[in-house]
Amino acid sequence: MKAVFITRDSLLQEAGPQEAQDARLRAGVPESLRLLADNHLFTILLDPRPHRSGATEDAAAPSLLELLRAKGGKVDALLECPHAPEDHCGCWSAYPGFLYAAAAQLELRLDECYLLCSGPNDVHLAGKVGCRPILVLDGHTIGELYGGHQPEPADFPVARDVASAVQYVLCEEEAAERVSHARQPTRPSQPDEETAPAGEMPEFSPKLTLLSPVRARKGLLLPAIPPLSQSARRWLLMYILGGVWLSLGIAYLLTHLYRVQHFPEWVWYLTLQFIPRPVRGLLFIMSGVALVFASLRSFLRLMPGGKQE
Repeated sequence: MKAVFITRDSLLQEAGPQEAQDARLRAGVPESLRLLADNHLFTILLDPRPHRSGATEDAAAPSLLELLRAKGGKVDALLECPHAPEDHCGCWSAYPGFLYAAAAQLELRLDECYLLCSGPNDVHLAGKVGCRPILVLDGHTIGELYGGHQPEPADFPVARDVASAVQYVLCEEEAAERVSHARQPTRPSQPDEETAPAGEMPEFSPKLTLLSPVRARKGLLLPAIPPLSQSARRWLLMYILGGVWLSLGIAYLLTHLYRVQHFPEWVWYLTLQFIPRPVRGLLFIMSGVALVFASLRSFLRLMPGGKQE
């Protein structure tokens, strides 16, 4: 499953904490979220504002979701930081705990996911974990956001607004569909000590709220089959048909030999001729299906994203 992470500030007109009645969506946000849903991309909203101890439950995030629903937008999951500011948690800001938690709980491959970033810090966090960052300017310039410094990493895409960022995501997905794999993001060349203090990463336990059902990555007998391009699916079908055609040819030859050739007595036992033919055919079918499932399961575990034993 591929996901698109969107920070709360990327969706709202004004950054920072807001009262519920003052929340206003940026232009094109509901339509962009609908476009992601139509293309089967799982959308996760990140709300990194720490919980203030002694305060009543913040209703800004639920009101933002209600506002999105009223405008026709769709969000599949919500990640919130349950810690107080004095806890100095690793959920967001200096550490990418949100991304680690989502990858662990939803079984995501972060190198196939996107983060719509509202600032340089989000770009840096995405690069640290191998996620694919897209910087959304929203009226700013690169010089204003980076203070005249060279962006690190330097080869991330930049979008004018959320709608442009979503169009870039869809173009990347179309390209990945054609070549059967996603383009790998670039990680930062060196750690940023000001953004991420040295030492062990502090505790992070963000609250994940699922708003849409999650498609299972693996079934009862087989792990999830990685997405294949149209060309790969066509050649896989040709491979299966070739195997069936080869089996039919071997069956014709064996039938001919069985009728015209005299075999030793041990062949009678080897071919199970002491068993009635319908039962014999059923045994071969059942054993063949078991071998196909066992080999296919092992093969899928060796593919990228497969669960190794």
